Amino acid sequence: MLRTPLGSERARVIGLLDDFQAAERAGAEALGRWIVACADARLRGGLRVIRARDRRHAALAEARLRSLADPGVSDRSKLALLLGRLPAREDAPLDELVRQAEGDAETHALLETIVDDERATVRWLRRMRDVLEQEGA
Repeated sequence: MLRTPLGSERARVIGLLDDFQAAERAGAEALGRWIVACADARLRGGLRVIRARDRRHAALAEARLRSLADPGVSDRSKLALLLGRLPAREDAPLDELVRQAEGDAETHALLETIVDDERATVRWLRRMRDVLEQEGA
């Protein structure tokens, strides 16, 4: 069973790839919305190429992530890796996000509710980590 220490190079690379693929996907999505609203045909054509590249970059990073998420790695190790990437306080970056949306009541409420979901997810993942550690799984 392969265990990945939280500060290991593997964990760093997984975090890097995960962040990169998420950013590329978000960029491709934003470009898609711009393409729909873009009035200049030349710009629209170039944006389509950039969006296609961003999608491909995301797919390549995701493929590498999948190869790193080897089935030979224990669930406990994967859970530790995931939890190791989260801030110590489950609300640290999320509360700031909600605060930044205070000028728009609907967005504020939406984000506040999403943050509640995220907190519940993190609490559950931490509980599962504790259960698996107690069971020695």
